[in-house]
Amino acid sequence: RRPTTSMMKIISRGSKMSSLLLATSTLILCTSEAFQTGGFSPQQPSFLLPPKHDSSPPTTTRLDMARVSPSADNTVGIVGRGYVATLAAKLASTRGYDTWMLCPAGQEPTITQLIDTNTEDGTELPSNLRLVNAADEDVMESCLSKTSALIVSIDDIEGLISEDALRYLCNPTSSPNLKRVVGMSRNLNGQGMGFLVSASRRTANAEVWDNSNTAEYKAYEELLKDCASNCGADYTIVRAGTLKGGGCGDVMSEDGDAYYPHYLSPRFYEMTKKDIVTWQLLFDCKVRGVTMSKGDVMVGPGGKAILTATAAEECRGDTSRCAIAEAMVRSLDMESAANVDFGVATKEARVPPTDEEWEEMFQVLA
Repeated sequence: RRPTTSMMKIISRGSKMSSLLLATSTLILCTSEAFQTGGFSPQQPSFLLPPKHDSSPPTTTRLDMARVSPSADNTVGIVGRGYVATLAAKLASTRGYDTWMLCPAGQEPTITQLIDTNTEDGTELPSNLRLVNAADEDVMESCLSKTSALIVSIDDIEGLISEDALRYLCNPTSSPNLKRVVGMSRNLNGQGMGFLVSASRRTANAEVWDNSNTAEYKAYEELLKDCASNCGADYTIVRAGTLKGGGCGDVMSEDGDAYYPHYLSPRFYEMTKKDIVTWQLLFDCKVRGVTMSKGDVMVGPGGKAILTATAAEECRGDTSRCAIAEAMVRSLDMESAANVDFGVATKEARVPPTDEEWEEMFQVLA
């Protein structure tokens, strides 16, 4: 269900922090039907509480900033809305991080079903992954106090985290151990865009990135850099085009050669299915490869946008949800990913990159 009117009302200056956190979860996380891009209302709540800036110096030094390596001693927080955030939470826990994900009340079963590939009923989470209700102020404060890295990701083209929510999460008082802030953004250079790309978004696939929200994304990137700096943390901006796929692939594939359970469960294909056979599944089976480029250089689909909007093959302007979620998580352990931006694109392949191939890709950022 969608957020109620009472949940969406403007918060007064005298509201308690728990009210702010509850509204924050409403803004940056989805209802079950809003997992699909376009299902989120553009009417977002406003935060009138002034951001709390702390002038005290960060508790960590720049020498500590380079990496947040996979370890139960390093806590990663996931804040966002949609499938990429859910993927990032699963992948972070799979790599060994102590992981929490901000979650609105009532959405725990849906997120658990998307993550769980071990049980038939989809009720099991990894032991090192915790879903946190933002209205629980004590738990939220406890999680932030030990968080080493924060990943912010929203699938919706028109949806971005509010300034006050991000400043609260990246406050040196509430998050004294924060070393890295990773944010998903978009390809903003305008290459390969135009009327046909916008038309494909209206008629073929509402998730096509058509460069229509560029100014807001640029402001968000500057905000993320500023918030990271205020905490003495490094930032990483990871750019996407049109988001496709995100699931584990074909469970029934011969010898399991097209099944990768560390991605989202088959429930993802049920939620995104619009035909007898979901093209998202076909995409995941054929396009597991990844390419990365430093800076904002990736181009859009151009005149072929209508043809590629739901194509299950390597196409210019596309980004796999699996690839960008994994790139964000792996960037935490890469010195070369500190204080840079890079784009993620697709490459036709039936198997995901190996650890060695990921390390080679990140060398382009050095």
